[in-house]
Amino acid sequence: MASSWVNRRFSRRSLLTGSAKLGFGVGVASTFAAFLAACGQAPAAAPAAPAAPTALPLTGKLRLLLGSHMEPVLKINELHASRYGLTPEVESITTPDLANKVTTALLARTAPADSFFLTAGMVPSIAENNWLRPMDTFMNEKVRNGGQGTLLENGMIAAQYQSTTWAVPWAMGAPILHWNKQLMEEFGLDPEAPAKWHSTANSWDTFVEYAVKMTGKLNGAPVYGYTDAWAGSGVLFTWGSLLQMHGGRWLDDDGQPVMNSVAGIEATQKIYDLLHTHKCVDPAVTTYTWVFDASPGYLEGQRGMFITWPFIAGIANGADSKLAGKSGYAPNPSVDTSASVDGSEFFAVPTIAENEAEAMRWLETIVSKDAQKLVAQGGWAGIYGDVMNDPEILATFPFYTAIADSYKYPVDGGYSPDRPVWTEILANQIHEVLADKKDAKTALDDAVKEIVASRK
Repeated sequence: MASSWVNRRFSRRSLLTGSAKLGFGVGVASTFAAFLAACGQAPAAAPAAPAAPTALPLTGKLRLLLGSHMEPVLKINELHASRYGLTPEVESITTPDLANKVTTALLARTAPADSFFLTAGMVPSIAENNWLRPMDTFMNEKVRNGGQGTLLENGMIAAQYQSTTWAVPWAMGAPILHWNKQLMEEFGLDPEAPAKWHSTANSWDTFVEYAVKMTGKLNGAPVYGYTDAWAGSGVLFTWGSLLQMHGGRWLDDDGQPVMNSVAGIEATQKIYDLLHTHKCVDPAVTTYTWVFDASPGYLEGQRGMFITWPFIAGIANGADSKLAGKSGYAPNPSVDTSASVDGSEFFAVPTIAENEAEAMRWLETIVSKDAQKLVAQGGWAGIYGDVMNDPEILATFPFYTAIADSYKYPVDGGYSPDRPVWTEILANQIHEVLADKKDAKTALDDAVKEIVASRK
């Protein structure tokens, strides 16, 4: 049964703060110095897209469609108002309702807002219909060369389609490894070792060894070395990380499915082995649909490791947590490399925006250093590595170092206009393997055939 904290209402910041006053291990603290190194990648070369018109009038009006989870953006709106005397008109929406809201409006040639948010998986499907203003010039002038900070460049993959950038990021984040240091100590394992796995080739094997050793009974209660959320397409986060760890890709340069590669087969076999061969993962993982289904076991100290979103680090190390000061965090383990699946979020401007110039000026505020500090202080990892390295911010959110480190490695999610269709096909085939109905190669070959057929 979920512990009582699940039923209490928290703001994101209240969930994530509290770790500031906790004593974290030397292994975690030592990652701070590596933060800037994680952010120094050169942007991928791409032809410059045409800039949005600059001669449009500032109308004094601005409509925004924001996620209901975006408390920091509301703070940024206050900053924008203080700078320009314009308080945006805001409509809030939940993420599950976003795609329907945006596509319905745009199909009717009505702008849902002058700027609206998009999840990592949505940008190509909206951009494909020529509904969005290109953002290459904006990103180059205002972000990469704007003097605000050093962009976490790998977080931009989801915003790019056909060599053009179509949206501007406001926050970044990808699943990382969390582990129970106390449980590792009780099983005679090194609690600081996982902090280095991301930079150690083939450390996935060590991850499995640790998971196996922590599986059994402790004080009469069943314990599993690992937990995750694999129901439905949720399985693709860890599977997709493993695909890239083996050097594999979801789609080739022409957007065609290639996940039935040797890398894909190895990724499928590895998650199968966790469940069936090693039996070191919570057997209910195939029923857990999201992070809060899987997290109670980890937060109660009954699961050794957990690959999931970074904010769990703040919850696990909170003052009222059983794991306070004992939950480690780092980028995912490595095979050929570490890897993850991106979960960044973006803002776009529709081609039919009524107040385009105001929207572009608002985006300038979003990517400013002051605004990105508000994002970080609100419990979200911002877009600039060096801003996240601010000592004041790290004092409250030290796990931002792990997020920055994770962006040194591949974070692709296979972004294409039909991603919602093919991810469901792929996930269903992977579940056939987990249910012992197909072998990995057959399942992935079947997935690719079905994806190709769905595109005809």
